Amino acid sequence: MLDVVRRLANAGVNSIGDWLWQKQLRFYLVKDQVVMRMCDTEFKYTYEYQGTAPKLVHTPLTDKCYLTLTQGMHLGMGGNPYGPAGTGKTESVKALGNMFGRQVLVFNCDEGIDVKSMGRIFVGLVKCGAWGCFDEFNRLEEAVLSAVSTQIQVIQAGIMRNTPTLQLMDKQVKLDPNTGIFVTMNPAGKGYGGRQKLPDNLKQLFRPVAMTKPDNELIAEVIMCSVGFKTSEELSGKLVAVFSLSKQLLSPQQH
Repeated sequence: MLDVVRRLANAGVNSIGDWLWQKQLRFYLVKDQVVMRMCDTEFKYTYEYQGTAPKLVHTPLTDKCYLTLTQGMHLGMGGNPYGPAGTGKTESVKALGNMFGRQVLVFNCDEGIDVKSMGRIFVGLVKCGAWGCFDEFNRLEEAVLSAVSTQIQVIQAGIMRNTPTLQLMDKQVKLDPNTGIFVTMNPAGKGYGGRQKLPDNLKQLFRPVAMTKPDNELIAEVIMCSVGFKTSEELSGKLVAVFSLSKQLLSPQQH
């Protein structure tokens, strides 16, 4: 928060139409209803109690992810953060859902999940207005991915047209417009076995966002500042350097 205020002050922002202000996720009270705004998008807060879970540290990477996901939802699409393991893809989706007051359900995908299992999950999400985050989505078999794309198209079309019900699994299902579908993926190829490339018709349903290397120094600085370190800015760089050297020089075996 302090970093955002500092950036706004340094840029001399004095208008609510300024891009640096518009790209922040902002909360407003409109006629006794809390709404979130980011750029030209607006969403209703849904008051799902999430408990007091630890918060995700905001970095420029998470801001970029939030901006892409909210723009995707505004266009009736899902979100697709992709990149190597440990870059915060799933955690970013969960943190954004938490701020929206949505229930976020994470499903780990593998080769054992079939079309009917995915269909039952979609029916549950649509009925209760939750967000579904399908982790490692490209581990599903190619035939399942193709069939799933049809079900996702039906859901997204229903949300865009604001229809009260839709046809899923051969039955009429009541649609909650707050439903969201997100997928995360590791790259298909060397080092990540069993991953498929998404079919083109499925790629078009999700707004992709590349999650690259996280800013470890900034994350360490914020965590240290939150627990009371006064010189967190200086210490964070040294701490990250120690762990980076340890990773390079020491064996991964537990001692």
